[in-house]
Amino acid sequence: MEGGEIPKKVHRKIKLSWILLFLIALSLSANIFFILKTVDNGSSKEFFRLTNPLVSPNIDTNIQNSSIILHYNGLKTTLEGEIAEYNATGNVGIFIQDAKTGSWLGINERERFTPASLLKVPVMMAILKKVDAGEIRLDDKVTILEEDADPYYGQVYQEVGNQMKIIELLEQMVTYSDNTAKNALKRQLSQQEIDRVFVHVGIPDPYLEDTNQTVSPRNYIRLFKALYYSTFLTPASSEKALDLTTDTEQEQLISKEIPPEVQVAHKFGIIEGELLSDCGVVYHSKNPYFICIMVKNENLEKSTELIQELSKETYEFIDSSS
Repeated sequence: MEGGEIPKKVHRKIKLSWILLFLIALSLSANIFFILKTVDNGSSKEFFRLTNPLVSPNIDTNIQNSSIILHYNGLKTTLEGEIAEYNATGNVGIFIQDAKTGSWLGINERERFTPASLLKVPVMMAILKKVDAGEIRLDDKVTILEEDADPYYGQVYQEVGNQMKIIELLEQMVTYSDNTAKNALKRQLSQQEIDRVFVHVGIPDPYLEDTNQTVSPRNYIRLFKALYYSTFLTPASSEKALDLTTDTEQEQLISKEIPPEVQVAHKFGIIEGELLSDCGVVYHSKNPYFICIMVKNENLEKSTELIQELSKETYEFIDSSS
């Protein structure tokens, strides 16, 4: 062997080492790309705990064959029994749907009810859509006008003439169902911007007179489905919206009998002496589900108890079936 010449075996080892290093670098690059893509798509559970961005169409039927799909056999009879016990047959609308599979159960789910404060959810969604578009910011300030003031629900009516941040108004509107906050936020929206929310979920705008300002439990829950699956807003804004609904002032309805460790994102509506409703998402650890209950009853106390019982029976059924 001449001086300085590299043996063939050493040559091969060096060559193999470079190939191995190249493959390792390629693998690391692919993994980093995948992680960044996952975070960018908003599907990382570490960053978004309340949303589950939709990647494939959900089934929308209660006739399923797969063993992984939660069936509601027997639950309807139980719920109808509770309704009969409260002498509320025909005055209650319920819609329940499994968030993973689309399996559903309904009792008068297409019956029309007055939405009342339930309409604050689409206002929130329309505002956050403008935030996503960069047209407004959450820390922008809005002056509370005399025309906004409504002392019936909330305390923001005392702020007439003062300015509040949009995020503060959203918190007051959703957490405390403040009417004045809703009016001030709605003033920042065109009718077309509000309509866009309802067009997206495929239901008539209850704000319009020709809809009789009513909505069914099955239709209304589409708003929460749009947030849960992030089909209308970005995952970050959907998360913000759902987060606002997890700590409301009214926790005596569908969330009352749910274990405290289970989060519930929801919004209630009330017209005293006429109607009480509560709709949202129950984040059961194995089977998260949507639930919407609307009750026509002059007795507010009985309506409250009935919604609590119906929600409790639903949770216990799903928990024991999971």
